[in-house]
Amino acid sequence: MITKISKKPMGWFVRHVALLFSAFTIIIAFTGALAQQPARKIAKIEVEGLQRLSPDEVIAISGLKIGAPFSVEELDAAGEKLVDSGLFARVGYRTSTKGIQVTIVLQVEEAKGGQSPVVFDNFVWFTNDELFAAIRREVPSFNGLAPDSGNMTDAIRHALQNLLKERQIQGTVEYAPWQGQLNSAKQEHLFSVTDVPIPICQLHFPGAKNVSEEKLVKSSKQLTGADYSQKSAIAYSTFVLFPIYREVGQLRAKFAEPISKFEGAPDCKNGVDLTIPVEEGPIYLWDKAEWTGNETHSPGDLDSALGMKNGEVANGIKFDAGLGEVGRRYGHTGHLDVRIDARPEFNDSASRVTYKIAVTEGPQYRMGKLTIKGLSEADANSLEQKWKLKTGDVFDSDYLQQFLKTDGREEVRKLSFARQVQRKAPPQMNNTTKVNRQTLTADVTIEFQD
Repeated sequence: MITKISKKPMGWFVRHVALLFSAFTIIIAFTGALAQQPARKIAKIEVEGLQRLSPDEVIAISGLKIGAPFSVEELDAAGEKLVDSGLFARVGYRTSTKGIQVTIVLQVEEAKGGQSPVVFDNFVWFTNDELFAAIRREVPSFNGLAPDSGNMTDAIRHALQNLLKERQIQGTVEYAPWQGQLNSAKQEHLFSVTDVPIPICQLHFPGAKNVSEEKLVKSSKQLTGADYSQKSAIAYSTFVLFPIYREVGQLRAKFAEPISKFEGAPDCKNGVDLTIPVEEGPIYLWDKAEWTGNETHSPGDLDSALGMKNGEVANGIKFDAGLGEVGRRYGHTGHLDVRIDARPEFNDSASRVTYKIAVTEGPQYRMGKLTIKGLSEADANSLEQKWKLKTGDVFDSDYLQQFLKTDGREEVRKLSFARQVQRKAPPQMNNTTKVNRQTLTADVTIEFQD
């Protein structure tokens, strides 16, 4: 027997009221006969259309059980569970009955959308095994991943909230999709606990040698006492601690995933002991930069701007500043859209690093219109006469700041003095540069505000 779920519009019922009324006696008799029949039971469950999942996983998600009483309502509910899981694009079924034994065949099409890892941000009271077991009470198929669509994440959040309640932990479970890495398409399903303090009591950095553990702990004072979060600890290691290693040439230093140990010590109530292992790696020396795509500036000019010397420690912070100076050199020649892509090549046998630096110079812009706002016409004209970058000249991105310190300095000083005589505060200046990529011009606006 093939079973479908169909929803009739209200008009269908209206049109058939008379027929239903006339069959009332027959229905009563039929219902009485059914009441005398034994209830049908689920004898077998089969699954068709699987590619990745196993039949047992699908059956567990559906909630159907062999030996349980059979009903169309329960079967429809099972189909809804499968759809809501986000694992399936389509779900259908058919049944066959022999006596009171019912065989159900689930017909599924697995969703093409991906699955992403589930991450437990700060569940410091539990092991991963305990968290998995709690989730599997509501999501039997859970294997550490969750679909990127559907409502499985709601079921996971509910299961974790129940776990907190069982352990009498007064926290609230929250869920948010999380981008795994900066500029990465990798997604994670992040679950965290709020409304309960979890201070970091102590920090440890096993593996620290060239940079002492004491220095890393001192540099992590913002973490100490703050509420623990795995993601926050990883971000802190990446953006605050890793630059310490880059400065001393350890460009490939790595911090492992944080390890939190729930202590609950009297001097740090409900706190954690946090360990962040570090693999420092070798100290690299600077070899050279290999430039490509540069036409306006020679490799020698760019090396000079970069400021790195052969044989010196490959200081990553100095290198970053040098790249900034390279960008400014291009700004001097009107290349406002310049892009610089630097990729290291490591020679581990010699502990040296070479950077291959690709430059995309982009078009050259020229000076467009200068606009001065917030001054009288006479004062604006006087200040504009001091501006030496004329319309059509190659644009210099640094000239605006230089102008206020050199060519226009005296005029700005006079304006400030005049306001001082009037017992007014010096004017605030806002400066903007707007590029026109059709005309390849750059318009500058200097606005004085009270």
